[in-house]
Amino acid sequence: MTEDEMMAVRQVDKTPITVSPDDGPDRTLLYGYDCERYTWHIYQKDGQIHRAIYLGSNPSPQSFDSEAHFVASALVPNKRLYPEHCDFDFCMKLAALGIHLPFTTYGSAADGVNRKPFAGRTF
Repeated sequence: MTEDEMMAVRQVDKTPITVSPDDGPDRTLLYGYDCERYTWHIYQKDGQIHRAIYLGSNPSPQSFDSEAHFVASALVPNKRLYPEHCDFDFCMKLAALGIHLPFTTYGSAADGVNRKPFAGRTF
């Protein structure tokens, strides 16, 4: 690598890719869990994207935040997503951005296919 090439590498735009809510209804966007077995419920409500990370039936989430714009990679748990509880359009948006979606086997969610707007708990 030349010195000019090194400078070019240092100047690469490192701005994280963000996603925003769409014009659709309030609903679950992603639902899954991480390596520590915390549930991740990413949902759209009131024009914001909400990220709730919680353990079982604990009344308070381990982590909760909501924003109009989220770093896309920060919305995906590091273990698995239940595809039957994830929103198709949102998953297509993330996949088009190059975000890996770690789906488990379809139908593996204990409660079956979600027919409600929200698959997990909302805060």
